[in-house]
Amino acid sequence: MSAPEQKVNTGAEGTSTSTAPKKDIAATVQTLQFAWYVGHVVTVISTIFYALTYVKVFPRSYKFWYSLALLGVIESFGVLIFQTIKKHGFNAPKLLAEDNAQYLFLSVLLFIAPPHVLLTLLVFFLFSTFHVLSYTKHFILPALDIPETHPLSKKIGDFVAANNNKSIQLAALLEVVTLVWLLIRVITFRKRSLTPFLAYALFIKLRYEKSAFTRNYFKQAEIRVENLVNGSGNPAVKDAWLKAKGVFHQVGSIRFFGENKDKAT
Repeated sequence: MSAPEQKVNTGAEGTSTSTAPKKDIAATVQTLQFAWYVGHVVTVISTIFYALTYVKVFPRSYKFWYSLALLGVIESFGVLIFQTIKKHGFNAPKLLAEDNAQYLFLSVLLFIAPPHVLLTLLVFFLFSTFHVLSYTKHFILPALDIPETHPLSKKIGDFVAANNNKSIQLAALLEVVTLVWLLIRVITFRKRSLTPFLAYALFIKLRYEKSAFTRNYFKQAEIRVENLVNGSGNPAVKDAWLKAKGVFHQVGSIRFFGENKDKAT
């Protein structure tokens, strides 16, 4: 995911920064980029409060915080899609191929049919955390007359630089784990489980075509299951696995965008 035009280029595609000319805080908050930033702040804060409901901190507010977290996602990704359409016009196939549109698509569907599962927010939380840190370092702190040579700014920069690539890999892993968990919810007949699973499955199919990390994690999972099945010595289990693997490979062979992208996102 990239940032609005000014450019902090942070997102699902990574976090790189190029500092825009310094603005005071009044000018900063009037930019479209600041609206993008606010969406990420809302996502971070709301996800934290939603997680706290799991340990009985304001447990009745879980629906509010879940929905608010997704609204933050919708706002931040919506800003990016708005700018893309404004710059290049509306082209549905090209938009669908963009990471930003895929994450916006997922967040809207989860907002409409919420499973209220923390895992479904963690990828957004992860991305938003890095976006907030990067934007704060390059725009908020300078607008408050805190230079990039300040220890706080340096610590933020060092943390983002050291962990950005790891966060992208972790996000891909979390997406695969989330899909498995949503499938378990369907199998165990949990309420509001089918629609979120189908939405996430379609999202993962799109990510599978775009993300080398996602494909790698699926391959690792396949190898592990293969080893477990072969080690079980049960012909029925092996037969079921072969059939399931055949279905997965057939689904994987379907292409929305033509060739797989080699770029890890």
